[in-house]
Amino acid sequence: MIRAFSVLLISSLFFCSLLGQSKEDLKRQKQRAFDDIKLARELMEQTTKKRSSSVQRLRLLQRGINSRAKLIGTLEQEVGIIDSDIADTKIQISRLEADNINNKEEYARLIYYAYRNHTNYEKLMYILAGATISQSYQRYKYLKYIGEYRRKKASEIEELIVEMDQQRKELNELKNEKLGLLEDKEREQKKLLGERTLRANMVNDLKKQETRLKREIKKKERIARELETKIREIIEEEARKINAKNIYAALTPEQALVGHDFKRNKGKLPWPVDRGIITMGFGDNEFPGLRGSSVKNNGIDINSSAGTVVRAIFDGEITKVFAILGANYTVLIRHGEFLSVYQNLINVRVKTGDKVLTKEALGEAFADEDNNVSMVHFEVWQERNILNPEKWLSK
Repeated sequence: MIRAFSVLLISSLFFCSLLGQSKEDLKRQKQRAFDDIKLARELMEQTTKKRSSSVQRLRLLQRGINSRAKLIGTLEQEVGIIDSDIADTKIQISRLEADNINNKEEYARLIYYAYRNHTNYEKLMYILAGATISQSYQRYKYLKYIGEYRRKKASEIEELIVEMDQQRKELNELKNEKLGLLEDKEREQKKLLGERTLRANMVNDLKKQETRLKREIKKKERIARELETKIREIIEEEARKINAKNIYAALTPEQALVGHDFKRNKGKLPWPVDRGIITMGFGDNEFPGLRGSSVKNNGIDINSSAGTVVRAIFDGEITKVFAILGANYTVLIRHGEFLSVYQNLINVRVKTGDKVLTKEALGEAFADEDNNVSMVHFEVWQERNILNPEKWLSK
């Protein structure tokens, strides 16, 4: 019985630990969503000064919408956890009340018995009435036990009352917290509805600019092709130099260690900018305003404020710095068998052969006059394979 109780207690404590961890995770997710929404709004305000409807502004708006939808989902999860906490607290209060009733009934019986034997004379006569000395001694011990037990029950009742008051206080706090979350959710839903209406208006506006949008698509596709071709040429050139099919077969021990550390830090690497949001993800992306059209992205596009510094995501060596028409400068950094790619840079501060450290400045992300926000295109390669950069950066 004791063992079963112990297992139950340990399981309860473990569940409470997981629940607490889940709450903390949700708080962090909520904060990230708030940060994304704030930055998207700031960047949209900057683009508004230049053009009311643009692909860039629409993507910023869409990112804000996505973040707000995640925020609402997080609020719903928090409400669900609090509902569970409220139910558990109510059960705990009910159990405490039942225990308190039982204790009071038992205490009342003890008081009644003590009343019947409340004088020292009555107690002495009860002890002396024993048939033997042994029985009289047992009666003495019994009276002593009854007295101690009565005091213990009185203390338990007081403790239960204090605990019930605490549980009721926690219950009220949980109810108030839930009410606050529901108000937050309602407020965010209203904002989301307004943003979706604005998005629909912007899409309709962009549909009238089909010629310009098609030019943007062709430019994006050309830059992507040229970048991929250039990277593959650089990789093949490295392969020819070492005369190997596996480009990094001849890595030095130091380079191999860097590659190993890079891989070990997957999902924990810093972003190439201090503060930014992804407006175009990895893979196929629908082009706003042109239904059915899409652009393939070998990396991710990150927007930030004008003048944002682009930095290395990990220790490595600059493999190449080159320019592509319409996309400014590109910097390639080798991390053992991995390559990180940073495109659309100006004021580049590094050159081929330089050793760089994590978060070391490479240059600035270019900001065009139309959008007034900066954009850096970022990729991750492993030998000849293009990887999804989002899986490598910290969340």
